Amino acid sequence: MSTGIVLPTYLDEQIEQILADLYRETEAECVILADVSGQLISTQGELRGADPILIAALAAGDMAAMRELTRQIGEENPHGSFLHEGESKSCYLFSVAHSFVLIVIFSSDKLIGLIRLSVRRAAERLYPLTAEFEEIMRQSTRALTSDFGATLARELDNAFARVMR
Repeated sequence: MSTGIVLPTYLDEQIEQILADLYRETEAECVILADVSGQLISTQGELRGADPILIAALAAGDMAAMRELTRQIGEENPHGSFLHEGESKSCYLFSVAHSFVLIVIFSSDKLIGLIRLSVRRAAERLYPLTAEFEEIMRQSTRALTSDFGATLARELDNAFARVMR
């Protein structure tokens, strides 16, 4: 299910297929894709009582903290993954080309090796999409910034005009 960021149909369909395949292969409870700022891009499956938007934001924060931690200890190319192993559920986060955060939430009785292998395969399929995604985000930001600025100026002018009457 796509949510959050609006992508062109062809790009959305490619991402959806990759996530659906990962969801099926891992038998995960939920697979979430977010951008590095924590904006939800897409989900497969669902978590009862959990908000995928909040999970996406928290996972992006974890990945940012992990990148800084690895930089602080002298790692030149901070990228990779983060695993939380719980009693009943586990969560695996994977950075995809510093553009996406891939989040897989699964039953703790699943083999972590299978999860890691499947996530790496999905990441390899996502890599070619990252450059296009980044360009779309740059264009959206420019359009939003210019539209927002013009709208804000117009609304401020209107508000001040009403006050001055």
